[in-house]
Amino acid sequence: MLTWTRRLIAIAAALAAIPAVAGCTVPLAGMTGISVTADGQALGVIQMCHDHIDGVSLYPDDDPQPAATTGRWHRDAALTGFSTWPLTTDGADEGWSVEQRLGTLDPKQTYRLYSWTDDSSWSTVPVTVTSADLEELAPGQVRYEIDDKPSTSSVEDFRTTACEHF
Repeated sequence: MLTWTRRLIAIAAALAAIPAVAGCTVPLAGMTGISVTADGQALGVIQMCHDHIDGVSLYPDDDPQPAATTGRWHRDAALTGFSTWPLTTDGADEGWSVEQRLGTLDPKQTYRLYSWTDDSSWSTVPVTVTSADLEELAPGQVRYEIDDKPSTSSVEDFRTTACEHF
């Protein structure tokens, strides 16, 4: 009888732990977007709504463990507000440094631009993009996602309305 009681307690404890680990994701604290410069170069766009991020990675969207990172940038100081930086340069003027230079984008591949913190405490809503998506953007427009659906707005509208989605 004692063994069954212990087993039931162990099963109940295991079942109680499932919700705690089932949704393990990094909490969202802002929105990620992507834009282009006047000469068509990719431009990262971040609007933090609270807390901070420390860096951003661009990787193939079909790689859940981004081993094949295409580009990676780190903030010199944690980002707590709005920022844009060219993905094709070092971004030093905007407070970013390159950890991995942006590689050539495969036109057949979808990529995810994802922000992170060094301690995995915060992130922003990521954005997916293809080379064709970048070609369709005009300077001053930002592509971002709400509920996994792509959206486009002006940089100013993105900046002023991104936090309404939290």
